[in-house]
This record gives sequence, structure tokens and C-alpha cells, in this order.
Amino acid sequence: MSKTQLNVLVLAVGSPLGQSILKALQISKLSINIHVADINDFAAGFYFSRVHSVILPSVKDPDYLKKLTNYIQKNKIKAIFPVISAEHIFFFQNAKYFKNLGVEILSCSEDVFHLCNDKFNSMIQLRKFNLGAPDTELCINNEKIDKFLIRNNFPVFLKPRYGASSTNIFKVTSRDQLFSILKAFSPDYFIIQAFLDDSSDYTAGVYISKDRKFRSTLLIKRQLKFGLSYSGHIFEDDKLSNYCLKIADKISSYYSINVQFKIIKGTPYTYEINPRLSSTTSIRANFGFNEPDMMLHEAKGLFSNYYLKKRCGRFTRYWEEHYI
Repeated sequence: MSKTQLNVLVLAVGSPLGQSILKALQISKLSINIHVADINDFAAGFYFSRVHSVILPSVKDPDYLKKLTNYIQKNKIKAIFPVISAEHIFFFQNAKYFKNLGVEILSCSEDVFHLCNDKFNSMIQLRKFNLGAPDTELCINNEKIDKFLIRNNFPVFLKPRYGASSTNIFKVTSRDQLFSILKAFSPDYFIIQAFLDDSSDYTAGVYISKDRKFRSTLLIKRQLKFGLSYSGHIFEDDKLSNYCLKIADKISSYYSINVQFKIIKGTPYTYEINPRLSSTTSIRANFGFNEPDMMLHEAKGLFSNYYLKKRCGRFTRYWEEHYI
């Protein structure tokens, strides 16, 4: 192995997001030695070419820090990409420890993560900034729900307040259906959100450097299936790009966030902000907007002459198997 190679660890490579980061790193402009980790020895990311694999316990396991540290020191890991929410939170809580180890944790700030991970507070902030977001309310009592239903007609959306999973998201068409779903969960689990009546869906990767001198986006108009961006096309639009950059500025984000929005009567409305890389990371990377590559360049002080060469085009996804 060349001494100039950068040892990088990607976590949770059994997940679509972990695999998307891995694919983007494999076409990075840097010389990278890629390590991958998961709790499951059958994680698909273990079977990609040119990777070194390690099974680590759950991030909530008492031995996780010790085993991760041993692997970092043995393999001279210099940068880590957390994937799932629990991993981001773990690294926020142990930020000084990993800084002392000389390991760069490639994540947004803790404040931005907690704001965007909360689908209620993030929408309230966007509406406060007049940046276009659907009416959103907590489901903690019937009074709040009733006031929301006076303001909004059915259908409406129910979704978990926290996290980025597509699990337990419901398009609700009646009051009876709404309350039957709510009864099955704790009162603080869901938020209720106005339905944005647009058949098209958009997602944007938004990258702002820590010094805020570098600012760029990549826009995708997409079709959703199975909770993921299944197909779509990459396009340019200065108005939409500036809208997404304004969101990043208002919440003071750096590195990468993912803005998901619809367009109602010519106006963009953001219904979710993911404070992390997204499952479309590898797609954006293949069209010249490689966020993991940018993050590594910036973290290692190599970003001053970074040059983007974005392209427009179309994509579709399909399943592929590994045979062992």
C-alpha cells in the first residue's frame, strides 16, 4: 500500500446510504484505502471490490468504543463516515476523544443535525424564515390536531418526528383513519403535515464549505419507489439552487445536507431536510458532484483548488446480487 493513501472508514455498509457513500468514494479523486464496517457479516458493502471489512458491534454496545478504537489504531484510520443517526450522535458525544486520536469525523455540526433530525422544529424554522415549508403540527393532543385540520383539508401526511427512515409514513384521507393510526403509537411519535399536491418530487445535495466560500448544489427531479429515489434526472435551475443554498445559510450548515421539496404553483416547499449524506450520494457523484470526495478534500486541507464539473443526465436503479 502506498504511504500516500488515506485510510477511510465507512460505517453501516449494510444500508443503502452506507453503500452509496462507498460507491462515491470508489470514484474519488484522492488515493483512498477504503475500510467498511457493519454489525452483520452479510452486509452487502463487505462484498464490494477494493475494500477492507470489519464486523463491529452496535454503536450502543458498551464495547463499541474500545473495538472501534482498536481498529482505528491498527489500520491508521484518518477519517470516518458515520451513516445512521445513532452513529452521528455517538460521534458528537465523543468528539474530543476522536479529535485526540487524529480522526476526522465527516458529519455536519451537532446543532444542525439535531435541528434537521427533528421534522417538526425544522419545518417551523423554515416557515419562520419564510422559506416555503408545509404546515406542520405535533400530534401530542387532540386540540392541536383539530386546529390543524381546520387549517388543512385531507389528505394529510403522518410521519415520525425524528429520523430519516421511510418507515411509518402515511398518506391519510379521513379523520377515522388518522386517529386509528395515532392510537397505535405514542402521542409524541408522529407529526402531521399538510399534503403538497404535486406529482413531481425533488431532492438536492447542498454543499457549503466550513469557511462558506464554496457553495454548490446538484438538483434531481425523481420518482420514488420502495422509500428511495428510483429514477430521475439531474437538471440545472438557478432559482431552485439559490433557494436550497438559502436554507443551508439560515440553518448555518456546512459539508453536505439533503433538501427534499415539491413545487406548488411555481414555489418550492421543503418537506424534509436530511442533515447527512443521502442514498442519492452515489448518483450525484457520478454526475460530478461527489460530496464524500469534497468532504475529504476539505478535511485534509486540499480544497482550495477543488474543481467541480457537474453534468446533467438521467438515472435509474436496479437490484444486484452478491453470491458467496
